[in-house]
Amino acid sequence: MSKALGMRCVWGLCGVLGSVLALASVARAEVSTDVSGSVLVFPKVVFDGGLMVDSGNDGRDTVIQISNTSNNLVHAHCFYVNGAPDALGNPLWQVTDFTIWLTRQQPTHWVASEGRQVNPSDNYPPGQNGSGLDPGAVPPVPSGFQGELKCVQIDASGTPFGGNNLKGEAVIQSADGDVSKHNAVAILANPDLAGDSPANQLLLNNTPQNDGEYNACPNQLYLDHFVDGYNNPVIAGNTSLNPTACADGLCPIRTYLTLVPCSEDFENNVPADVTVQFAIVNEFEQVFSASTTVTCWKTTRLADIDAPTGTCTGNSAPCTRDSQCIQSGQGFCNKNSVFSLGTLGGGSAFTRISPVDLDGGVIGVAEEYMYNNNVGASPDIRVARGAWNLQQTGNRFDATVNLPGGPVVDTITIPESF
Repeated sequence: MSKALGMRCVWGLCGVLGSVLALASVARAEVSTDVSGSVLVFPKVVFDGGLMVDSGNDGRDTVIQISNTSNNLVHAHCFYVNGAPDALGNPLWQVTDFTIWLTRQQPTHWVASEGRQVNPSDNYPPGQNGSGLDPGAVPPVPSGFQGELKCVQIDASGTPFGGNNLKGEAVIQSADGDVSKHNAVAILANPDLAGDSPANQLLLNNTPQNDGEYNACPNQLYLDHFVDGYNNPVIAGNTSLNPTACADGLCPIRTYLTLVPCSEDFENNVPADVTVQFAIVNEFEQVFSASTTVTCWKTTRLADIDAPTGTCTGNSAPCTRDSQCIQSGQGFCNKNSVFSLGTLGGGSAFTRISPVDLDGGVIGVAEEYMYNNNVGASPDIRVARGAWNLQQTGNRFDATVNLPGGPVVDTITIPESF
């Protein structure tokens, strides 16, 4: 071997080693949306059953996609959590669990409202939902489902296993073809400690400062967003599109935020509570604040956080949701919120989301609603949506380790029989 070739091999090996060490450092520090893990969290899964919930579109449903990134058989114990509000506005906290098996490098998918039946031919119907290798029976969610899906990698005996072999995506689709997609959040495991006794308690305490079982949840989440009620500049400012119909704020942009507590107790059916604070910075670098409590699961329009009621733009009638005004042909539900155009001014803002004191962490996604008011003989409201995963920084364990009563250790508890 020549000296030059030998040096290239040495430096190449150093580069590979450096990459591995860098990956190990990142993997130990945070949850991820672009690598596989041992726990998958799909923060937003919906099936509205054809009801008009937030807009003029209806029939929203969710396609779940999960892949095994390894060359080994992978088992996962999954939990649907229905956080839809009951008659009093409290989350239902209804949990439905099931188990799936994925052969090496196997992807699978199902529609939340349909679930997936076991079909020995793996070909029903050809090229449509349910085709391909069956992962096992998947139950359908009920009409009106609003919540999350969480899947924990286990071994053949049902013990949590730190293989870091699961990756997933969720596609929320409406009856008119509009789609909105986000990645599942993967919580990576420390293979040396995952499954330690008590095996059914998954401790999210693996950080750069602590040798734990699973990676800790983020300490803070970051959200870049349009100000609530800001008129869509692409439509309203383009004379070839729809500027007349979008006059007077009739093509607003809304941002919906979905948050899920990192801690969950599926063994004792106890939902977690996390109080989060919002620090909102507008285009003029002015800082505003708000707060809310996340119990079990929460999805909310940003303006709803501090202003539950508002008035329709068309007739000033009281309202709580845009759909109330849209259905009556009276525009949209404007609110006097800290997130609104009237308070923040400008068109965009940055929001930092922080759990308080010794509360646990949260995981979330955002979804943007862009309305188009196609005014003809009667109002015709259209909407396009786009979801994205939130940025994150730090971790709850290290951020609270020096606080009195700290550190915070988020825990996912699954039934002991598994």
